[in-house]
Amino acid sequence: MEEGSSSAAEELARGWVILDRVACVDDEEDPREVALNVAEPPRLSTLTVPAKFHALPSNPDELPYVAAADPFGLLVHTAASPSCGLNLDDDPPGSFAVLREFLPVGASNPHEATGIAERVPERVGGSVPHISNLKNVGFLTSPGTGGKDYAIAELQIEAGAELAKLIVFRSGTPAWAVSRLIRPDMPGRSNLHWGWHNDDVISFDGNLWFVNLWRGLISCNPFSDHPVLQFHQLPEHIPIEDQNKSQRDIEADRCVRVSKERLRYVEITRVHNAPVESTTVVVWVLICGPRSMSYWKTNCMAFLGDIWENETYKATGLPNQVPILAGIHPSNPDLVYFFLEHHLFGVNLYKKMVIHFVDEHYQLLQPIVRSRSLQPLSWRQVQLWKLPPSLHAGSIELSAQHASDLGNLRLKAAQLRRQEHALKRREKMIEMREESVQGLHKSLLAPEEKKDDSRWDKVQIVILAVLISGLTLLFPFLPWLPYEYLSTIVIAFSIVVGCCCIALPCALFGSNKWQTCCGESVARVGFWITNLPFWARVFVLSGESDMGGRGGVHHRRWDGVVPP
Repeated sequence: MEEGSSSAAEELARGWVILDRVACVDDEEDPREVALNVAEPPRLSTLTVPAKFHALPSNPDELPYVAAADPFGLLVHTAASPSCGLNLDDDPPGSFAVLREFLPVGASNPHEATGIAERVPERVGGSVPHISNLKNVGFLTSPGTGGKDYAIAELQIEAGAELAKLIVFRSGTPAWAVSRLIRPDMPGRSNLHWGWHNDDVISFDGNLWFVNLWRGLISCNPFSDHPVLQFHQLPEHIPIEDQNKSQRDIEADRCVRVSKERLRYVEITRVHNAPVESTTVVVWVLICGPRSMSYWKTNCMAFLGDIWENETYKATGLPNQVPILAGIHPSNPDLVYFFLEHHLFGVNLYKKMVIHFVDEHYQLLQPIVRSRSLQPLSWRQVQLWKLPPSLHAGSIELSAQHASDLGNLRLKAAQLRRQEHALKRREKMIEMREESVQGLHKSLLAPEEKKDDSRWDKVQIVILAVLISGLTLLFPFLPWLPYEYLSTIVIAFSIVVGCCCIALPCALFGSNKWQTCCGESVARVGFWITNLPFWARVFVLSGESDMGGRGGVHHRRWDGVVPP
């Protein structure tokens, strides 16, 4: 189901796009430098970055990643192959490039815009820390400069450290600078013993907002000569002790975005042990007052059960499952976007109805965290981006089709290269998983192998004991056996002892019922047979004792005749 061409829908769609945060790479010479193919939401717009703007142009990665966005530009992270820009691990290798000054191509291609790219200097010197994580880096343009003056900043707050580090690069300067700032006060925590990690960084109102989806936001102005860190605690629709403990990543249920010139916090939550239909989507708005005072106010909310019962949702054919947050409309805070089964759709929470939906399966690339596990789709794969003013007011047309369907062969080739690279990443991940499974298999089999070795050692001991016992029983009887049957008796006795050697270990250490039963039966018969010479010897000795008591001892000969 897709909404018709109503004026309201056209108004909502104009001036913003849903940007795929994993850009394409064009390895051909491109005088346009940077290409932006725009499509009408909820279809995806695509960014193409020429290889010459990568950290190593001769060996670029195929997955440059939009790490941060501002209404006047984009911050893209690139790396040299086999590394990639789409890397959410700690200490990612690579460098940044700023894409800005986007302009429409013109009538020849009304759905495409071009821009310029500027390489950001590397961090050099022991006093400037390396990038801790892409989640910690933000991009902000200075108000009133049209995007020409910008800052890139990263906030690092370590547990136990007395001061926080703000690492900043400003346009027009040759290098990064490090400022050490006083930690902001955080309710309920010691000012010196709490750490801080960022899930995202938002540019808004001349400040960068470092977002921790569990705790709150820390804001500061990186353009200030003396920046100050201010903490803003996140609200709770349901007290944390009563919330359902979701097994999903926190970014699936929470995000912070700018909509209608206000900072908005979106949360998916429900009470513990409550039915899934009672799951609530809540949108909060941050109200900033004088003297750095701020508070959150509920903007709108809706139960998933009410959305599922709406005819517009039923028409999509999607299951009644809790979706994953993809973002919020930049101009309409009532319109929230979700992912479900690789489909992207928008819901008006106030009307509880689906506004935007295209029945297409989005092939978005998922980041690999810790080089092993694929992360689920979320707002990390897309950027609901308000277009720069240079692309507003109808200067560029939003295509109702994918950019790849417009006949742009260069973009299609770049997308195919990206898909090929993604397949190689998946193959590599599968190989790594196979290696880990093989290692785990070996570690699990090692105790069994040791157990088998120990079992065989015991079997050898038992076989040796049986052989020695058999020979010990046989040798004393050799003088008393009929000479003409001696070889036959020895062979028969050896066969019996051999059967005992096989049967007894099976009876003692057999791994199945058949082995133990047969082994026990053969061992019993064999030992009865081997006991016959012993009892015969006892009988003979008892007879000799009687004969000795009568005054004589008689000896048997090999012919079996006792002398008179």
